Amino acid sequence: MVKITFVKIGNITLTTLIDIMLDERASRTDVESTVISSSTRMKPEAAERLFPLIDQVETDLMVMISPNANDKGPQLVVDKYKEKYPLIVVSDAADKEVREKWKEEGVGYIIAPFDPMIGAKRDFLDPTEMCLFNGYIITAFSTCGVFAYITDLLDSVIDQLKKGEKSSLPTRNMSSIGVVTSYPFANPYSRPKAMAALNILQDAGKLNVNGCFIEKTRERSIIKVNAAHEMVRQAAKIADEVRELEKTTDHVVRNPHGKDGEILHKKHFFDEAHKEQ
Repeated sequence: MVKITFVKIGNITLTTLIDIMLDERASRTDVESTVISSSTRMKPEAAERLFPLIDQVETDLMVMISPNANDKGPQLVVDKYKEKYPLIVVSDAADKEVREKWKEEGVGYIIAPFDPMIGAKRDFLDPTEMCLFNGYIITAFSTCGVFAYITDLLDSVIDQLKKGEKSSLPTRNMSSIGVVTSYPFANPYSRPKAMAALNILQDAGKLNVNGCFIEKTRERSIIKVNAAHEMVRQAAKIADEVRELEKTTDHVVRNPHGKDGEILHKKHFFDEAHKEQ
């Protein structure tokens, strides 16, 4: 059994489901996951508060999820545990210099630049808006192949650890074209639609950064972050169209985990999930 510790410091949309998508029916017998979180806080003191909790858990693989992995809080986690466990960083951003440093240190990473920053202005963002924002992105990540892409990367590492092999950790700075060409869409129109949705999300993130940190005029700032949230909503609508296109051809690929962690396959609605031939 592979024991995975997910360390969540701060929040991006990937934070919400990354551990659950590895055991979607709570039926796997080959993995055991523990989640340790600082909730929305990601400053160094928030990271340090997690260390006593992390140290209590038996771990074969650590996955740290955080916004802007260049930040001091996430870096503290990496620096403390990079030599103790195989460690994979999952984030929306990490500059090239940091990624190269991680490679040299044997730290894996999965960067998803289309996991956009939220419009965190007090006069705009409330709990309802926050939940809507993340819900729209979850729809887009599900139907456009982002969750599937990351699940495959993590399952590959888990499989290596189960075999007692030295784990080859992923070093991926994801792109929209890379995601949509790796996902087994059936309808030729699904890929461009999915790519459009992911590119809208990435641009929405840039607009939110501008509205939150660069724009100094209050009214213009609120307009910008609201516009970014409207972009995210439209991305979700396009992503929903992708799923509907696939359903109309009775070709929705499903890859459930078997109890032993093996990836099963089916594509037609009434097919039985089966091992790949």
